[in-house]
Amino acid sequence: MGNVLSIWDFVLTPIYILLIYLVAYVIKSTQIKKNPEYEYFIKGISFKIFGGIAFALVYVFYYNGGDTHTYFLDSRVVSNMFFIDPSTAFSILSDNLTPENYAHFDHNSGWPHLYVWKDPNTFTVIRYTSIFNLIGLQTYLPTTILVGLFSYIGVWKLFTLFYSLYTKYANYLAIAILFMPSFVFWGSGVMKDTYIIGATCWITYNFYKVFIKRERIPLNVIFLIMNFIIILSIKPYVLTSLLPSMLFWLNRAYIKQIKSAIFRRLLLPFIMISFVVVGYYVFIGVGESLGEYGDVEKAIEKAKVTQQDLLREDSYGSNSYNLGQIDGSFSGMLKLAPIAIFTALYRPFINEVGGFMMFFSAIENLVLLISTIIILLRTGFRRIGQVLYQNPLLLYSVVFSIVLAYGVGIATANFGALVRYKIPLIPFYYSALFLIYKITEEKRLAKKKVKRPTFS
Repeated sequence: MGNVLSIWDFVLTPIYILLIYLVAYVIKSTQIKKNPEYEYFIKGISFKIFGGIAFALVYVFYYNGGDTHTYFLDSRVVSNMFFIDPSTAFSILSDNLTPENYAHFDHNSGWPHLYVWKDPNTFTVIRYTSIFNLIGLQTYLPTTILVGLFSYIGVWKLFTLFYSLYTKYANYLAIAILFMPSFVFWGSGVMKDTYIIGATCWITYNFYKVFIKRERIPLNVIFLIMNFIIILSIKPYVLTSLLPSMLFWLNRAYIKQIKSAIFRRLLLPFIMISFVVVGYYVFIGVGESLGEYGDVEKAIEKAKVTQQDLLREDSYGSNSYNLGQIDGSFSGMLKLAPIAIFTALYRPFINEVGGFMMFFSAIENLVLLISTIIILLRTGFRRIGQVLYQNPLLLYSVVFSIVLAYGVGIATANFGALVRYKIPLIPFYYSALFLIYKITEEKRLAKKKVKRPTFS
């Protein structure tokens, strides 16, 4: 088991779960009268705990190791440092990954993997997890559960946001956001993806509260910045999907507030130009922080390198796909966009599954593909466009999903990595797809009812 699991995992895990449920029950009982959505709160936590434990045990007994074990063991090394040299531990926690700090590790603390130490994005997972490692008494399963619950805060916030706007579809939104199997499984372990999905969902909620609803602005600004930092420090490319999506959302939300249709049409070009200009300068402003993802040429080069790396069978196996060579030209990247987006959203197919764990993702993809085809046939692109135009949150969700799907699809080149890298878009895309269908169906039925003749 690679020194990951111990007898203490099986002793402490039930205790932690009991304490979590006690706290969750108190939260639910104090909130449910004024917030009916808390009916789903403990159910969502149950799925998250089960997903985290399943993820941890699969990596122990099926994969015999993996990144999650490296992250856990290295986080335990950092948490050891809190007892040996607290000042160094806090310095490392502050992202001071210097040779001097690394020299403080010894046989008492253990040593983190040097290749992880030299990668600031990867070591950020270690830094964050070391806090949960301390709370979890340096045991694998409790640490995994605590990391998953931290991510659940953001997921729950996203659910409450959708619930507040589309209350009558609560059951379906719960499935799309809280209970989707692949989303729960791949987003509940000690991995980069767990932190990213929590931060992506939470930052969406914060953005809505600050810029659209304008409620509790100081608190939401703090969490907006916190989640921005989490994404920036682990997977900065996700921000290149979030920022343009947020501009679309903001643009449409403010236009929608204009009551006069004439004024909306007159102001639309000016508002769109203003948002494009503002968006450009915002992107330039954060471009340095985004590193290679803040520069188009560097981002393309990064995609080329990543693609070639993931195509190497000796490291990742033969379960790969190739959309074509990335030549770096704008026309070439544009030509690959449709197949890249389709691949990220709907593949692997069942016949492309290279392992047992990908089978469930393939089933989900098949259901999603069939659902998409049915929705397109029943609604058509024009009606879908109308729904998106009238629902800014759905527009944001679709734009974010498509942009992220393009980036992930074109650069990943390996199905094993693809099923993990695309999970931030799952709750957004599934929710948007379902709501588009329900809204267009209701409008169609309402029109039929109006047209139906009545007889006295």
